[in-house]
Formats: sequence, C-alpha cells, structure tokens
Amino acid sequence: MDIPISSMMEKQTKTVAMDDSIAHVEDVLRLNYLSALPVVDRGNGAAIGIISVRDLMRFHIEKRDPNAVHAWEVCSYKPVEVGPDVSVNQVARLMINKGIHHILITENKEILGIVSALDFVKKFIQDEV
Repeated sequence: MDIPISSMMEKQTKTVAMDDSIAHVEDVLRLNYLSALPVVDRGNGAAIGIISVRDLMRFHIEKRDPNAVHAWEVCSYKPVEVGPDVSVNQVARLMINKGIHHILITENKEILGIVSALDFVKKFIQDEV
C-alpha cells in the first residue's frame, strides 16, 4: 500500500513522563484502552522510549512494586520514529525487519501518533470487507 501511514495511525494524545510510576503508566494504558505509550522527557517533550503492555508483563514477572519503579526503568529506549508521509508498506517492513510492534509517527520531534501491529490487522480486515 502506497498510502501514507498517517491515514491509519492512532492519533496520539497520551504520553507518560520518564519519571512517572509504573502504577501511573498502567492506569493510563488501562483507562484509555491502549497497548503502548510514548515515554517522554518532561523537560523538552521528546520521546525517549515506548512502554508497552509486553514491557509491563516482563516487569510483573520480577514482582517489583509498581509505585516504586519509574517508566524509564522499564521502557524500550530509542523508539523507531517515522514521518507521517512514510508509506504503510515501508512502516510494515520496518516493523518486520526490526521485530517491533509499535512505531511513533513524528514531525519536527512532535509526536503525532503511534502505529501498532494491531492497526495493520485492523486495516487488513477493513480492506477485505
């Protein structure tokens, strides 16, 4: 598909700061029905990582207190970012080649949205109907 990724991205309005507790991160994910959140530097708003449900599952295996651990301790660093005009095909290939499930859509360091592997499944199903 040669359409831009911006046509299927989830517009991202929710983020968490790197010093937010894991308990807070879990609340934001749960209350907003999200599978991942960008982790940002509170000072400049730049994305430093992504924290996903998968990261939280690994965290809970360690049986640590979610109120005492911060997002920066659990997130995946250096998130993959693409611009809004990158094609859906290119993003899909990037996800496959890097073995990742979430990609940030950014422009001039501003987070515009996020795309997950599930978004590709939804798109495929919509196109088949």
